[in-house]
Amino acid sequence: METDKTVARRALGRIGLWAVALLVAVFALAAEQPLSQDDVTLLLLGGATPQKMISLIEQRGVNFLMNADLAKKFHDAGASDEVIEVLQRAARNARPARPSAPAAAPAAAPASSTMATAPPPTTADSAQGPATETPAPSPGNTAPPKPTGVDLGDPSPERTQKIIQEFAAKEKLFKEARNNYIYHQINKVETLDADGNVDGRYQQEWDILYDDAGKRIERVTYAPVDTLTRVSISPEDLEAMRSIQPFVLTSDELPEYDIKYLGHVKVDEITAYVFSVRPKEIKKGRIYFQGTVWVDDRDLQIVKSQGKSVPETKTRKGENLFPRFITYREQIDGKYWFPTYTLADDKLYFSAGPVHIRQVIRYTDYKQFKSTVRILSATPTDQPGQPTTPPPKPK
Repeated sequence: METDKTVARRALGRIGLWAVALLVAVFALAAEQPLSQDDVTLLLLGGATPQKMISLIEQRGVNFLMNADLAKKFHDAGASDEVIEVLQRAARNARPARPSAPAAAPAAAPASSTMATAPPPTTADSAQGPATETPAPSPGNTAPPKPTGVDLGDPSPERTQKIIQEFAAKEKLFKEARNNYIYHQINKVETLDADGNVDGRYQQEWDILYDDAGKRIERVTYAPVDTLTRVSISPEDLEAMRSIQPFVLTSDELPEYDIKYLGHVKVDEITAYVFSVRPKEIKKGRIYFQGTVWVDDRDLQIVKSQGKSVPETKTRKGENLFPRFITYREQIDGKYWFPTYTLADDKLYFSAGPVHIRQVIRYTDYKQFKSTVRILSATPTDQPGQPTTPPPKPK
């Protein structure tokens, strides 16, 4: 939509052209060797552009056979439809190698989407089984890919660990400071048909307030009728909108994640350390961030995050998937970098078929505020003075 694109351009202009993707090199691979499943996964997690992926696949080929599970795994890791097609073509001429990694046994796929589908009409709701959670893929001991660009030199391993501790401590201070700010959050999710036309929309706008104890309060200010039919918004989706997409990695959460240094680069006017972030363990009932963060090397705060929420869950009543997203931050008060814009445009591969999802979240009107009055309740409204019915919950 034109309005969202205009807002995105303004946000990008204020923080530099962060939408320029970082090219990724493959570590320790001779040019004549075909790519393995792990090589493809590492390239995707490192942020390789579709053009770079296609070029490498066409040059080197692959040593595995493609199937539906692998296609979904690679798509969840960030592969575009064009990359999937090139992989499928290359797999027809696959050169056998590394017999310990057979293609017929796909690695665990990361969760990668946000919408929950209703089950097919033939599904028996009475036979619900426990949710199955799929953790992030584990490419083994292969070194993570390193972003290219203007190389600023790498810190020592000891300094890298200190940087991680320092930026996590700064993120904790930011999280505490953000609890003293009120702001407006606009959440929009759309489904698109095969021609790219919107055929369903969910939208809610929230005023984010905090009570004296720092507890978050959402006051729904706008909630038109939910017209989504092919997917529905789950509680996990709402939690992702609150805490995963505006990702903050504090020293309290640091032990839950595996952090790998990818590089120190200059992109436009910003110089940043780049880290891969993945949950060490998937605990039942929790959702996590998996992806890449860019940490400003001067302020030691996250200025951009790109990834998705994990894990995906599957029960006999339906599936819960999450799209890949990018979140940009801006300096609001001259001290802290606040999330201002999240964009997701992804195809979610449900059992019943793929669904094209577009999601836009905007965080606006940040104002420092410390209330002496505790807010006990809030009433959602569709239009001033008129009550509204919240969008239906997923079945």
